[in-house]
Parts: sequence; C-alpha cells; structure tokens
Amino acid sequence: MKQLVIFGSSNILSDIFDCALANNLPVSKIVLHLPEQPGERDIDLQQRIQSWGALGKVPEIVELDAFEPADDELYLLGPTTPTRTELERAILQRFKLEFHTLIHPRAFVSPLAKLAPGVFVGANSVIGPGATLGRHVFVNRGVTIGHDTHVGAFSRIQPGSNVGGLSRIGQGVTIAIGATLIERLHIGDHAFIGAGAVVITDINAGALMVGVPAKFKKSVMPSA
Repeated sequence: MKQLVIFGSSNILSDIFDCALANNLPVSKIVLHLPEQPGERDIDLQQRIQSWGALGKVPEIVELDAFEPADDELYLLGPTTPTRTELERAILQRFKLEFHTLIHPRAFVSPLAKLAPGVFVGANSVIGPGATLGRHVFVNRGVTIGHDTHVGAFSRIQPGSNVGGLSRIGQGVTIAIGATLIERLHIGDHAFIGAGAVVITDINAGALMVGVPAKFKKSVMPSA
C-alpha cells in the first residue's frame, strides 16, 4: 500500500489528512524543513497529529536533513504559504521526487481539466472543463473554478471561493475565503484577493484587493 509523506507543517495539514483518509491513503511521515512557530490561535503539530491517532497510526515527524525516500511513498507539500517555493526547491535539489496530486473523492474534476503534480483539491470543489492548475496549486473546500481558466503554480484558493471561466490567475496568488471573480479576468502574480471580495476587473501583480467591488489597498509583492 502506498503511503503519503507531507513536507512541511501548517494548519492545512488537517485538510490534507482528511483527504488522504477519504482516499484510504495513510499518512506515514511529516517532514519538517523549518522550526514550527504556531500562532496564538493555531494548533501545534504534536496536538494535531495526536488527535488523528483514533483513526490510525500517528505519522512520524522527521527532519528534512534526516529524510530518506522509500519506494512505497507519495509526496505532497504541506504549507500553503510562500515558503512552499523554497521547500520545493530544497526537496528537488536533494532528491529526485515526483509530487502526488491529491483529490478528495467528493470533488469533481472534469476529465478535460489538467492538473500538474502537487495539486490538492478539497471536498465539494469543482474544476471545470479545460481548466489548468499549475504545480502545487491548493484548492480548498467548496471552491469552483470555471471552464478554461488557468491557475498558476503555488496559488491557493480558499474555501467557498468562485473563479469564473476563461481567466488567467498568476503564480503565487491567494484568493481568500468566499471571494468571487467574474469571468475573463487576468490576475497578476502574487496578488492577494481578500475574503468576500468581488473582483470585476483585472488585477496587477502583487496587489492586495478588498471589498465589493474589489479595490486596490496596497502592494504585497514579495521581496526578491
């Protein structure tokens, strides 16, 4: 039986574990690349994985420097923060690994859609025909992505968001909880669309957009 290995830790681990459980895919290891720094309202990794013990074996926690790949493993990135790009780079430099695409059985992905390695699609999400999701795109629960829309690598689309068809979403874009994007939009790399925002115009790279309709608030372009 294949086993899932998750690189990196974040609050999203519970969603990944839930999806793995629904696919009868045991999580065997969590490989850490950075010290854990939980926030005041976060759940730390040990508490999180111990709560999974009632449903199966508790995953082993391994440091990246001590990790060795095995033939029966599938691999996925855990964080959805910008550290994912650095983590993927570190993994590919050390190991020749291919990343797994994990789809919840209650999601619908059109057979005409294309999903790159490392994509995650959560429960009750719908990926329309002709849609393309780049490397390590994270689609959370209850998301819809319209037909022929392209989502760039490392972008994350949070629960309840709706993305219209025929749009181009850049790399590293965040679409927060409950946001709506009409069709035929171009969203620049690393843009951040706030929770509940309604986007009706193109968005420049690195822009933070909030409100209904969404308006520019400030630039959040990451430093080089």
